[in-house]
Amino acid sequence: MDNIKYLAEEELCAVNKELNNLIKYNDDIHHEILRFINSPQKRIRTFCTALYLKSVKAEITPPIINILTIGELIHNASLLHDDIIDGAKTRRGTITIGEKFTPQISILSGDLLLSFATEKLINTGDMNIISFFQRCTQEMSEAEIAQYLLRGKIPTIEEYIKIAEGKTASLFTAIFKSCALISSINVNKAEYFAKNFGILFQLKNDLETNSAKTDKQNQIFTPKDILGIEKTHTLIDNYFNDVRREIEEFPESIYKDGLRDLLNSL
Repeated sequence: MDNIKYLAEEELCAVNKELNNLIKYNDDIHHEILRFINSPQKRIRTFCTALYLKSVKAEITPPIINILTIGELIHNASLLHDDIIDGAKTRRGTITIGEKFTPQISILSGDLLLSFATEKLINTGDMNIISFFQRCTQEMSEAEIAQYLLRGKIPTIEEYIKIAEGKTASLFTAIFKSCALISSINVNKAEYFAKNFGILFQLKNDLETNSAKTDKQNQIFTPKDILGIEKTHTLIDNYFNDVRREIEEFPESIYKDGLRDLLNSL
């Protein structure tokens, strides 16, 4: 992914600038929150959305950057909360805020990021966009509750997919739909792409060594436990092909090539 990041470097820098401008205080905890949101990460929601918009020749305007920033705030807030749910001691190769300070500080830090996202949403003045993200955060919370209640139990594949839709795909969907609305491009097609990309991203993530180790520790079962490895790869291929077909409809460009490369790198 690093070799194609230049395709959305301007957007990534703009979002990073917005995130950094939110932290006004210079005490230890706010400094740690700032370190957390600046720690090495893929920013895949920002990157994928920017490539998609550029592929369909949509302009990346300040309101789009605002939406991408909201997406990153909600994602990072969810990670601060997840670290407490999972009892994680490290995140992105460094000690978690919950471990360095207290679990309560990690939860409150996540809440602070959510408050920034809420302020930015209100400032859009668009009730459709506000509704997209309200639904997203509700679905994320419901999915986390469902996953927690299923610990130690093997879910059906339908239950797993519903959780993946809520945990991961819902945020991709809210970002894509909001940006599509602002850009006056097809919202339904953007939603379809985002949903399938998000589920695919979660499926691939659950096969990674670190994620698999954490899932095992927390007695969380994923498709490889439900279907077996071979059928899991078939499921992944189905979502991969759905996303690839959407990409192939775009006019040829370096951004379309970038989306292909991103998809192949998941």
